Amino acid sequence: MKRPIRVSTAVSVLLLLNRLSLGLYFGFAGLGKVQAGVEKFYNGAFTAMKPLWLPDLLAKPYGYALPYLELIFGFTLAIGLFGRISAGAVTFMLVSIMIAQLLADKFFSGPGPFHTNVILLTIAVLLTYYGSGAFSLDGLINKRGRGRR
Repeated sequence: MKRPIRVSTAVSVLLLLNRLSLGLYFGFAGLGKVQAGVEKFYNGAFTAMKPLWLPDLLAKPYGYALPYLELIFGFTLAIGLFGRISAGAVTFMLVSIMIAQLLADKFFSGPGPFHTNVILLTIAVLLTYYGSGAFSLDGLINKRGRGRR
């Protein structure tokens, strides 16, 4: 397993703030979709942006799993558990959502010059590279593991 990148306390605080904002954003987005009904999400927002070339054999399982993936990886990212894996999963979800938005002509339709997901993607990539930082469950586990050697 790759060793964690050593970062200063200040950088760990910044990683914590970024991890919390992105993780809670995704976690609550997934929770909202699950509470409202995954079937409703799939038949509504997901199907409206599903590319025509994507077969239902692939789209349907991903569309039904997406709210749960957002929920799980969002909250594990927020608490800093499996930080790089969680951030990588969020990165993958964001890229897939952005591709769907581009193909559905919804990427440039918001109030800004481009979609907010671009900013979220930069945070996800940063966290995928650096990991959770010291103020996380990963940091706590790594600290305990080093003390036992």
